[in-house]
Amino acid sequence: MKKTTILSLALSVVTVALVGTGIWGYNEYRDKNHYYLLLNNQFQRMFYDMTGSVESITTDLSKLMVSAQTRENVILYSNIWQNAFNAQEKMSQLPIRRTDSKKLEKFLNQLGDYTFTMAKLSIQGETLGEKEIDILERMHNYSLELAQDLQVLHRDALQGNVWKGELSREANKKLDQAGEEKNPIKIKFQKFEERMIEYPEMIYDGPFSDHVIEGMRPRLQGDKITKAEAEKKVIEFLGGGKVDRVESSRDGRGRIDTFSFEVIPENKKEGKNNPIYIDISQRKGYPVWILNNREVGKAKISSKQAIKHAAKFLEEKGFENMEPTYTVKYNGGTLILFAYKQGDVLMYPDLIKVKIALDNGEVVGFDATQFLTANYQRDIKAPKLSPEEARKKVSIRAEVEKEPKLCIIPTDSFGELYCYEFKASYKGDKFLIYINADTGEEERILQMIHDENGTLMI
Repeated sequence: MKKTTILSLALSVVTVALVGTGIWGYNEYRDKNHYYLLLNNQFQRMFYDMTGSVESITTDLSKLMVSAQTRENVILYSNIWQNAFNAQEKMSQLPIRRTDSKKLEKFLNQLGDYTFTMAKLSIQGETLGEKEIDILERMHNYSLELAQDLQVLHRDALQGNVWKGELSREANKKLDQAGEEKNPIKIKFQKFEERMIEYPEMIYDGPFSDHVIEGMRPRLQGDKITKAEAEKKVIEFLGGGKVDRVESSRDGRGRIDTFSFEVIPENKKEGKNNPIYIDISQRKGYPVWILNNREVGKAKISSKQAIKHAAKFLEEKGFENMEPTYTVKYNGGTLILFAYKQGDVLMYPDLIKVKIALDNGEVVGFDATQFLTANYQRDIKAPKLSPEEARKKVSIRAEVEKEPKLCIIPTDSFGELYCYEFKASYKGDKFLIYINADTGEEERILQMIHDENGTLMI
């Protein structure tokens, strides 16, 4: 009787344990599916918005071909520039490996830069020549192909949970490498990347293009480092105690040839899908680009504190004499633009961008491309005009607020200008006025639009 009682009790305990395990397992399964469903819906919306932006770009580029009015051209250029920015922002939030979309990112960035420059030229009364028409036609053809690819992929994504599948593959990629290679997202983006190779010199690449700054990049001159050395640079730059493992990705070739890596943080929460992507230059081993696309929580620090975090980060990493210029707040973080300062002269071409998460002050974005390609020790002579003489060249209607700063600014024709920067106001509007420090010519005027998210320069 006693043995029977013990046996019954043991069976009851086992039964309860099995039932409890089953309930726990079901709850875990349900929670996981709920999490995937939320992310899948979010990614669907991001992808839909990105596709819409690309389609709008295609339409506006075609309108430019037949537009003859300056006012309409400026509106179209501005729309394209804004949609290119929106498409990049939405794409950065999708679970796509950066190595599978690097050229697409560059295309959107170049497109935005070029149309922004063309808008300014259009305001100055310049008309489109054969070269500009050819560039716009090729950009239109590219964006049309991209829009068609995105439409097909979007249809596939709606028919099946392609984003959920992408997350599942990411969580189990060691067990499903073959499945990852057949992933429709990966295939589509890789095909577009392959087509990008056909047009290596297609469009304007920012204020300093490769052919202009060739031979003027001492920071990127020297012997190549090895992949293993680059991996050590990754761990050193991010901090060894913060890195769980480093995985190699497809290397990048462009303005700066890089080794690309995907880093799994030590404190990564399972299933949160928040790797860090980083590129290291193949020459000299400089960190070029970092993206930590983790979810950012409620803000606990201010943008002013974020600037201090970013400045300390740059100093610790060996980027000296960098001065914060302007900031923009978005997606839970503050993006700070730092310009190199040589003596008392600010070098606007030599920019580094740092994004700080406002929940804990962590660096979640870093881009030193412009700095590494443009920075060198310039032979700066004393300006021919004194600050007082330059001040007389500013409109009498503008109220100058501060003493001017000496600076170097880039030109639309890939050169540099030595200027005084005056901060001024007129009837409540704020402006930056750039007076050539040698000739007294008014080189540029930018209007500063301040809001709660930062400063926009137009």
